[in-house]
Amino acid sequence: MAAAVSAARAGAEAVLLEARPRLGGTVAHCLIHTIGGLFDDAGERINPGLASELIGRLIDAGAAHGKRKLGRAWVLDVCPAAYQAVTECWLTAEPRVVVRTGTAIHGVWTTGDRLDAVDAADGDRIEADAVIDCTGTAEVVRQVDPALLRDEPERAAGGLIFRVRGVDPAVREFPRSIQAVRALQRAGEDGGLHRTCAKAWIDRGIHADEVFVKLMVPVPSDWREREVLGGITAEARAVQTAVLDFLQRLPGYSAAQVTTVGELGIRDGGRVHGDYCLTADDVRRARKFADAACRAGWPIEYWDPEHGVKLEYLPAGSYYQVPLRSLRVRGFANLWVAGKCLSADRLAQASARVVGTCWAMGEAAGRAAADAMRTP
Repeated sequence: MAAAVSAARAGAEAVLLEARPRLGGTVAHCLIHTIGGLFDDAGERINPGLASELIGRLIDAGAAHGKRKLGRAWVLDVCPAAYQAVTECWLTAEPRVVVRTGTAIHGVWTTGDRLDAVDAADGDRIEADAVIDCTGTAEVVRQVDPALLRDEPERAAGGLIFRVRGVDPAVREFPRSIQAVRALQRAGEDGGLHRTCAKAWIDRGIHADEVFVKLMVPVPSDWREREVLGGITAEARAVQTAVLDFLQRLPGYSAAQVTTVGELGIRDGGRVHGDYCLTADDVRRARKFADAACRAGWPIEYWDPEHGVKLEYLPAGSYYQVPLRSLRVRGFANLWVAGKCLSADRLAQASARVVGTCWAMGEAAGRAAADAMRTP
């Protein structure tokens, strides 16, 4: 969404292809209710431009419910459904942006170092002067050449989030909130629930009687093939059903009911080979680049499939930059990426993949693609 708006405002005619029936991305469809990457460790906006504009639009529409400190980082609490409505309204009203929902890409056409056109699922061929893959799992780049993706055996776990209403508001407050989390995790440890529940978490929701339950979902190397028929999602949904049954037996949760279940969240579904690979050392050293696309300060938040989340914070008061070269696909003059599939090692990606940074990357890629189109 940021790439489309940015390219259009830079003078290009932008076509946004969304495979789902509605806009909203990971936030809306995977039920992300705490947006990271928008603020530095002092709680100030870390990037100007569209990421900052997003904050303002969400606040003005009542979709944002204030910023909150989590550990040493800051997040913006939002309602995923309201985020979807705000971004959809924004994009459909943006001049020079054409939104086509329910439109997956089923083929690509290349000549030398250029991607000339893409084939939509409906049979329409769309010619393009530049293409930005914002799918998060490099769906376009994968069709150009699978060798352009990093093939690494170790992969961050995914997640499944579901919203629960009917909870006694008192159990959302500390220390009772932690008691429910500990009970859930112990059940995963002693075999009362699936072992992944040992890494589960419960966070307060938007409404007074609401919580968001977050389950860890290991993502095997063949996850794409297994998920074609929804195999991984089906297994995760079975765990979700068992978790609700368990929670309903806890004090304050007897009337709890699931209102919405998110899609399977893929944190790392494939990263490209770009002109530069952002590294964990770049993140740790708060490295700056001459071709900086944006600032980033989110900790390295790696979801280990066996051990759960591991957090590594940046030095206090620091930030690093994502170089534009990490958004340009190696060997191609007009093929870019933005978001989770940037060119990075797995730990650097575990910091840069959050929503706020993705918006900033999208803005930079859109502007760079539009500028390159004007260069003879």
